[in-house]
Amino acid sequence: MMGQDTDSTRASTITMIMAFIIAGVFLISDRGSERLLSQTATGAETGIAPALALLSRPLRTLEGVFTGFQDRSRAVEENKALRDELYTLREERQRAQLMEMKLARFEEILGANPGIDIPTKKIAARAVSEINGPFVRSALINAGSRKGIEKGHPVMTVHGLFGHVLRAGPHSARVLKLGDLNSRISVMSARSQARAILAGDNSDLPLLAFIEDRADWREGDKVLTSGDGGVLPQGLPIGVVKTHDSGHLVVELATTGKPTDWVWVYPYALTEKPDKTDEGEDEVGTEGQGEAQTASAQAGTP
Repeated sequence: MMGQDTDSTRASTITMIMAFIIAGVFLISDRGSERLLSQTATGAETGIAPALALLSRPLRTLEGVFTGFQDRSRAVEENKALRDELYTLREERQRAQLMEMKLARFEEILGANPGIDIPTKKIAARAVSEINGPFVRSALINAGSRKGIEKGHPVMTVHGLFGHVLRAGPHSARVLKLGDLNSRISVMSARSQARAILAGDNSDLPLLAFIEDRADWREGDKVLTSGDGGVLPQGLPIGVVKTHDSGHLVVELATTGKPTDWVWVYPYALTEKPDKTDEGEDEVGTEGQGEAQTASAQAGTP
C-alpha cells in the first residue's frame, strides 16, 4: 500500500511539472507570434506605401481638376456680380457729378456759402466716465480751455456724437452725454429732413420729442444734428430711430455699447446773437425817421 501511494504521488508531481512546462512553452510561443505578426504587418505597410502613393496620384489630380472648375465657376459668378456693381457705381457717380454741378450752380446764383458746418479742426482727448458727478450721464476729458475747448463744443467718437461740452476748465472739461436727462439737442432725419428734439431720459434710448403731426419720421431713419438754433453743426451722426414698447419713437445711439476711450472735440463757433445796443440804435433811428416823415407830412397839409 505504501509503495502504491508513493508511485501515484510521484506521477501526479511529474504531471504538474509537465503542465507548467507546457504552459510556459505556449506562453513564450504566443509572445513570439505577436512579435512576428507585428513585424510582418510593419513590413507589409512599408512595402505597400509606395504603391498606394502611386495609386492616389490620379485621384488627387482629379480632385484638383474638380476644385479648379469650382473655383473658376465661383470666380465667374463673382466677376459678374462685380461687373454689375461697377455699372451701378458708374451710374451713381454720373448722377453725383451732375448733382454736384447743379449744386455749385445754385450756390453761385444764390450767393450761398459752399462750406459745411462741420469744422475740419479736431482736438483729441481722453474720456473718463464720471461716477459721482452732478449728472447721471456725463464724462470728463483731459483737455480744456488751454487747447481751445469751450462750452457747447460737440464731442465725437468714431461711431457718432457722444455729447457736448458743458463746462471747460484750463486742463479738463465736463461732457454731457446725449442720454442724460438734461440733454436737449435739435435733430433731423437724414431721409425726410423732418425735425425733432432729442430729449435724454437717463436711458440708452433717448426720446424724439416735439414732433409735428405731419413730420415724416420712420423706424430705421438715420438721425443727424439739424443745426437749428446754431448750437451744434449740422450733419453729425447720432443714431437710428426705433419704436419703443410704449409706442413712442426713440433713438438708438451710435455710441451705445461701444467703448469710449478717446474722443475728439470740434471747436465749433456758435451763432452769435445781434448786439442789443445796435438793435436799440436801429429802432430809435427808424422811429425818428418815421416821426420826421409824419411831421413833414402834417406840415405840408393845409
